[in-house]
Amino acid sequence: MAKFLFLWVVLASMALTLGAVPRSFAEEVAPTGEYKEGLHVDGWTVFPSIFVGAVYNNNIDQTGTDTNSGTSLRVTPHLAGTYDGGMHKTTFYGIVDAEFFNTNTVAATAGFAHAYQPMQDLALNFYGNYTRETDIFNNAQNFNNGAIYPTASPNPNIPIIINPFGTTPGVNPIPFNQFTGGASVTKTIDQAFVSLSGTAFYIAFDHPDNIPAPFQTSHDGASYYISGKVGYHVMPSFYVFAEGDGIFQRFNNSLFDTNGYKVIGGVGSDDPQSLFRGEVYGGYQVQNQQNEIVIGSGVPTDVNSPVFGGRLTYLPTQYWTVTAQVDETLGISTTLAPSVPQGAPTRVTTAILQTNYGLSREWAVGARVGYTQGYLFGVSGQNNHAWMAGASFNYQIWRNLLLTLDYQYTNGRSDAPLSDFTRQQYTAGVTYKY
Repeated sequence: MAKFLFLWVVLASMALTLGAVPRSFAEEVAPTGEYKEGLHVDGWTVFPSIFVGAVYNNNIDQTGTDTNSGTSLRVTPHLAGTYDGGMHKTTFYGIVDAEFFNTNTVAATAGFAHAYQPMQDLALNFYGNYTRETDIFNNAQNFNNGAIYPTASPNPNIPIIINPFGTTPGVNPIPFNQFTGGASVTKTIDQAFVSLSGTAFYIAFDHPDNIPAPFQTSHDGASYYISGKVGYHVMPSFYVFAEGDGIFQRFNNSLFDTNGYKVIGGVGSDDPQSLFRGEVYGGYQVQNQQNEIVIGSGVPTDVNSPVFGGRLTYLPTQYWTVTAQVDETLGISTTLAPSVPQGAPTRVTTAILQTNYGLSREWAVGARVGYTQGYLFGVSGQNNHAWMAGASFNYQIWRNLLLTLDYQYTNGRSDAPLSDFTRQQYTAGVTYKY
C-alpha cells in the first residue's frame, strides 16, 4: 500500500507541472483559434486520447480470500471518429483498458455504425462490435470509467444490451470475447414508424484449464435477436411504441440451446434538442430449453417472467450529463452435476447509473453505481448479486492534459459457499487528449 501511495504522489506531482480542457468547455468557452479537441482528416473528425497511470487492486482475481493484491501500470487508449457525408454517416470507436496484472485484467471494445438514408422517410443501419469482458464490472463498453475516458457510446441505432448472455456475478470470473453484428431498416409514415432488425452475438470464453467438452462450465455459443417495432410520435419529441422479439441461443454444446420470445411496449424521446433522450419499456418474456438434460431434477425447461428496462440520458446543462441503463434478460447457466452438465435457466437484471459534472474549466467530477442480480430457476439457494460504486476526478493542468484520479468498490454476495468477495481499485495518472 505504501508503494501505491508513493506512486500516486509522484504522478500527481508530475501532473501538476503540466494541463487540459474538457471537451465541452474547450468548444463552448474557448475563443476562436484556441485549443479545440479533435483532428480533421478527409471529412472525418477523430478524437484520440490516452490515460497512463498506476492502479492498486486489493483483489486482482476477484477471489473470496482477498489475498491477491498488487500495484500495476494502467494504460487506456481511446479513439473515436465520425463522418457525415449526407446520406452516409459513419461512427467508429475503440477502447482498451489494460491493467497489466494478467490477461484477466485487460478489457476492450471496438466497433462501428453506418447509417444510410437514401430517402427522408427510409433509413438503413449497419453495425458491428467486439468486446472483451473480464467480469461483470470490468467492461470497457458498459460499466465504464467516466474519469479515465468518456463512455464509448456507439451510434444510438445499435441495440445496446448490457448483458445479452445473462452472465451472473461470481468469484474467479471467466473472461470472454463477444462479437456482435447486425442491421436494421426503419420506415416513417407521417408521425408513425416501423422498423425491423436482426442482431447476432457470438461469445467465446477463455478456457485456460482445457477442460474437455461437455464438462466445461462456460460454453461458447451464439444468440440471434430478431425484432419488429412500431411506434407513433404523439408529439414531435415524444413517441409510444410496441415491439416483439425472437431470441434464439445456440451453443457449441447443443444441450443448452433455448428459444425465447419477448413482447414489450413503452415510451421514448428521440429529439436531439430535448433534455431527456432514450426509452423506457415493460412487457413479458418466455423461454424454452430445447433439450431436457436431467429428468426429475426440478430444473424447469420452460420459464417466463415480466421484463422491464430502459436507457435514458439527461442533459440538464451543457456541463452536466446523467445516463442510466437497466436490462432484464432470460438466459441459461451451466453447472456440473455428477459427470453430467445441467442447464439452469436464469433471469439476470443489470443496471448502471452514471453522472459527470464540469465544475469549471479546470475541475470535473463523476460518480457511478452499478448493480447486477442473477436468479437461477429451480436451483434452491443459488441467487447471486453484486454492486459497485465509483467516483472520479479530473483537473486541468495544461490545455489538453488532465490529472485523473479514480476509485471503485465492488461487492459480491452469493448463496453458494465461498462465493462472497469485495474489491477496491485506486487509480491515479494523466489523461492526454489530442
